[in-house]
Amino acid sequence: MFKMKFFVAVLLTSACLAQSGYVKKFKLNKNDLEISRLAQPNQYFDKIGLKAALMGFENGNFEAWIWPWKPLRSFELQFFTANSTQPILAKDIMRTISATPEATTITYTYESFTVKEIFIVPVDEPGIIILLDVQTIEPISIVPGFLPVMQPQWPAGVGGQYSYWDDDVKAFVISEAQRRAMYLCGSPAGKEMSAPPAHMFADNPLQFKIEIKPGEKNDKFIPIVICGYVNSKLDSVKTLYQNLSQNAESFYKSNYEYYKNLRNSTVQIITPEQKFNVAYEWGKVALRNLVVDNPTLGKGLVAGYGLSGGGGRPGFAWYFGGDAYANSLAMNSLGDFPTVRDALKFTQKWQRQENFPIRKKSTKEVNNDIGKMAHELSQSDGLVDWWNDYHYGYNHADTSPWYLVAMGDYYSKSGDAQFIKESWESIKQAYYWCLNKDSNNDGLMDLKGAGLGVLEFGSLVKIYNDMYTQSLWLQAIKETIEMSKVVGDRKFEDQAKNLLPDAKESLEKLFWMEDKGFYSFGANEVGVQVKEKNPYPSIAFDFMLMDKERTEKSLEAFAHSDLSSDWGVRSLSIQSKYFEPRNYNYGAVWPFNSIMLGTAFYNYNFALAGFANLQATLQQQSNYGIGVIPEVFSGDINQKLGEAYHDQGFSTSGLLVPFIRGLAGVDVDAINKVVNFKPQIPANWNSLIVNNIRVNNISVNVKYYKNNSGVKLIVENPGKEKINFKFKPVLPVGATVIKSTLNENAVSADSKILQPQIEFETSGRDEIVLQYNPVPEIYLLPLESKIGEENHSLKVISTELSGNKIILLVEGIAGESYSLGVKNSKLIKKITGAEIIGEELRIKISEDGSGNFIEHEISVEF
Repeated sequence: MFKMKFFVAVLLTSACLAQSGYVKKFKLNKNDLEISRLAQPNQYFDKIGLKAALMGFENGNFEAWIWPWKPLRSFELQFFTANSTQPILAKDIMRTISATPEATTITYTYESFTVKEIFIVPVDEPGIIILLDVQTIEPISIVPGFLPVMQPQWPAGVGGQYSYWDDDVKAFVISEAQRRAMYLCGSPAGKEMSAPPAHMFADNPLQFKIEIKPGEKNDKFIPIVICGYVNSKLDSVKTLYQNLSQNAESFYKSNYEYYKNLRNSTVQIITPEQKFNVAYEWGKVALRNLVVDNPTLGKGLVAGYGLSGGGGRPGFAWYFGGDAYANSLAMNSLGDFPTVRDALKFTQKWQRQENFPIRKKSTKEVNNDIGKMAHELSQSDGLVDWWNDYHYGYNHADTSPWYLVAMGDYYSKSGDAQFIKESWESIKQAYYWCLNKDSNNDGLMDLKGAGLGVLEFGSLVKIYNDMYTQSLWLQAIKETIEMSKVVGDRKFEDQAKNLLPDAKESLEKLFWMEDKGFYSFGANEVGVQVKEKNPYPSIAFDFMLMDKERTEKSLEAFAHSDLSSDWGVRSLSIQSKYFEPRNYNYGAVWPFNSIMLGTAFYNYNFALAGFANLQATLQQQSNYGIGVIPEVFSGDINQKLGEAYHDQGFSTSGLLVPFIRGLAGVDVDAINKVVNFKPQIPANWNSLIVNNIRVNNISVNVKYYKNNSGVKLIVENPGKEKINFKFKPVLPVGATVIKSTLNENAVSADSKILQPQIEFETSGRDEIVLQYNPVPEIYLLPLESKIGEENHSLKVISTELSGNKIILLVEGIAGESYSLGVKNSKLIKKITGAEIIGEELRIKISEDGSGNFIEHEISVEF
């Protein structure tokens, strides 16, 4: 009897709450990824789901997208007290912002009330939920207002938009004459305030009001919902609206579990510095949020997000093939294989065929682009004929070799042979398209007749040979050889193997510049090289394709201040005649470049330069929108460019790829069941923990500890299958291995200096200990580069051992003083070019009156 009464009471309570338009208040879960700060009125923020997105400012003003339509923009709150005649604008009283992956809260405070606006975008629903948590000591009215837009994504456009108030659901209906999509925006607790004209949108915002008395809503949230469907009846949209407004807690919990699962099912990295740990996990969230499930096109990866304002371009929130492939490197390293597989499969749908998706204009037309992968696809395809009426779809040459690289990287990291077998015809088509663009039989695909490479405009765009694109092609050849083996296509494998050495030799010969000491970016048809220094050759260093000595010389050149800044890597040296600091391709700082150069530094043991680059990118994740990194920055000062969108996927990959593959040194070869572990942590870190390293169905955990005279590695493999583990720690310069043990038994390392390797089969728990002679170890102090500052920090160009001396070549501003951290400083016998003060090296750069960066050498004898 008691249970029956309780059940009835719960039903009555829920019914009363639903009828009143309120939601029973629930607690938001504690989350150690929460970032809170004073709100910045003109700073970007977003909440992203698979089917909807909210993008706005920390003052609460936002635009809403429910893919592929923007139903409204300029949504914001106003408040009226009992005696006020003028509105109190939310943007004038916003105080703080607090963000977790699952929800963001903006707090507004006034002398008589506090309102928390909680933004939730359900992961898998075409809608947005806003919960108002109100505390007031006098009656107030909250007035939400917005401009109805009903605009499809660029380049589509429509007419005949309209809106009206539907009192049944207390919401505005927003649609257009053909009713191809229909949306609602309102609150079950709302009352109509404005009556829009029929068959058109008014110039003024649509508004509704919510009235609250003191103490009345202390235990309740007030929901506001924006939602809708494509090609659906209004009744279906109303059902969705009611579901979202009445079940906000359920959707919040689903969000929480979704991001918790993302965190726990992918590679976890734990360092001694919490800011690195938080940045890494937010990076996962930013990449996963690139997944968009378009109701017409399907599920794929978009490039990023940003405000569209009065237009139809929400950042780069449509499908870019090259961005998806580049970002897949980070996602493969995370072990987020289902997401990558979906993304790759999505791009295969738009691969050029004889008469698809671009239709022939006549039966006589010859299609030379069968197999080419698409560069970009707007979400409004279907509302417009994207492929046939617009020329953007296939205008890049580098997308197709990127596809082959991404497929190969996915296969090597996941071991998913079945997907490669299913995709083999697509892989071969892309391969032969690239191969057919080799017009001079040097083994390299050319840009002529193929499309754009890494540059999209300007003086250097008309080159014939592009080392970036041709390096991708060389790596694509290597990847297709491996993929052909699992398919059993011996003929294809032999052909690719025969091509590989010729292509490699051509790449080396074509781009090395002996007079400059680094690789060229490009060359014309007769081999005349571009002499300008830029970072794009470093894509070859990521895959270790080039001569080792020449690569190391190039990395020294690229570590200099003319290319490497305190906030990232410039797209062109400041010494170039083409340098323009605000030009996207000719001088601006592009975090995408850190995918290449940041990882390459670590590949060749330039750990100090690698860590400087990592710090430069990491700081941008908190300088602007919370948890996201903007697209591009000035080449002169640490400042986001006005043209830059705030949330760009490849910028996040510019943080995560060198973080995982470089600093943590984790590289999985799932095909052969191998984990390569080459950590390069700063000397002042004493540990690195890496969990959930996926090798097929096995999840491996690694704990790495470091002290003054050695390292210890603990590997835990709970699976039944053994895996091959290759431990390749980079020792401090000058250290020599004295003793090495595996599970307390002596074991031989293949080298005693710099980078010893110990290989073993692991199952259960294994422990390796390496002891070496302690030596002075140099490390970077925390980067200090504030928004608006010029490039000023010390650049470490190289570190070498000469007898018992560590030789550092650095670069600093003439006349300035700098500090580097030093561990085991008591072991230093003599030093030139610096002085020891405690645990720091103090460096004074000579004064030459120029105020420019100049080189400086430090010698540390131990």
